[in-house]
Amino acid sequence: MVTTYREVAKALGDIVASRFVGKVMSENDDIVRIPCRRVVQSDGTLGGFTGGGPQAKRKALRAERVDIEGDRIVDFEKRLFIDFKTDYPLKKFKDIQKRDSKKLILRDDFQDDSMVAGSDIAYIDDKAFGSMVIFDLKTRMPKEVVNARAKVSFPYIPTYLTFREAPVVEQLVRKAGCKPLLVHDGNGIIHPLGFGVASHIGVMLDLPTIGVAKKLLCGSISGSGKFKEVKLSGRTLGYAVTDKEWSSPVYVSPGHRISVKSSIGLLKPYWQHRLPDPVRIAHIEAEKSRRAVE
Repeated sequence: MVTTYREVAKALGDIVASRFVGKVMSENDDIVRIPCRRVVQSDGTLGGFTGGGPQAKRKALRAERVDIEGDRIVDFEKRLFIDFKTDYPLKKFKDIQKRDSKKLILRDDFQDDSMVAGSDIAYIDDKAFGSMVIFDLKTRMPKEVVNARAKVSFPYIPTYLTFREAPVVEQLVRKAGCKPLLVHDGNGIIHPLGFGVASHIGVMLDLPTIGVAKKLLCGSISGSGKFKEVKLSGRTLGYAVTDKEWSSPVYVSPGHRISVKSSIGLLKPYWQHRLPDPVRIAHIEAEKSRRAVE
């Protein structure tokens, strides 16, 4: 029997983890005990294999009586194993997201003189290097940098970023000793559940938050100009920010305790490059911290 990256992801509880499954398979260094050779592409083609490439994978599967013609499993549908014994761990995390999303506030609930800060996290394997940059309200220039390091146990899986990054951000906020209006490198409500990492962090830490992301997880872009709306089912979730100086949009959406309109309005004065300064400088500081230990 063989299975697919997609079926293993479904056994984890969400097919969005398919790419993560492929990554784990590619890093498997015990190909005898963990038979990743039996995981193939969803169309029945062999896919990659760390134990020697496609030729070695073909030879190993044929030795286990799996018929192969060219690069494809013969009678693939009959050979496909899907009967995994699982408690669907990702479903449990999604249930947490759904539960906490009920606490989300999408109206302006912050002081006009709230301190603005940006946060981002860089990684080396399972080590996280977080940075928070606090800005002066009058000059809109950085006035303080807070760093934190932590070991993370949750892998990178799209739409589940909270469970990887929230503990690091919580440490940053605690070290800073203040509760700023936080701009985080990740999505706010532009998320399949309407509850991305910036929203979840806001709810968990009771902070007004804005999400600034480089990937569009849902919705479509509408309008023209530098600030285009991101809409889903007729509802505006946030904005796609583009400029002739860069090729890829940046996606801004409210996280928690802030409205859609204010999420973009508050960031406009900080926009000098592709990323607004709170996130851009936090990214630079996180990368600097990471490189210091390489």
